[in-house]
Amino acid sequence: MARKSGEMGFVDFTSHKIVLPVSSETAFNFLRNLNNFEKMMPEQVINWHSTESDCEFDIKGMAHIGLVKQNEVPASSVSIVSKPDNPIELKLRGNIEPASDGSSEVVLVLSANLSPILKMMASAPLQNLVNIMADRLQKVLSN
Repeated sequence: MARKSGEMGFVDFTSHKIVLPVSSETAFNFLRNLNNFEKMMPEQVINWHSTESDCEFDIKGMAHIGLVKQNEVPASSVSIVSKPDNPIELKLRGNIEPASDGSSEVVLVLSANLSPILKMMASAPLQNLVNIMADRLQKVLSN
């Protein structure tokens, strides 16, 4: 069934693939703990509060966001979704693949339920966000 123009719809923003010098298990264990996500966020994220399974923060001058871990597949993927009171419905998935040399490859996929107008305004910043998060993940796990 075709959507009417103006209707909300999920849009995916996929990071570039990063190679981590750690096993897929190590990458998974980092991503499954939402306390670690603060290290991956850009400077615009303030007022960070987290536990292993959820986090809340403000995007400076924009919105308050709450996320909660939804699903995980050991050494393979972690899925995080927005809390019901978020201004935008979000899903974030970290896909992890082991490499033959003991390292791992990770791709982050952010899905946002956006109206056509929000899609025009938010696409570039959301794409930038997943790439920043991937770059910072690589930096943190490469040290």
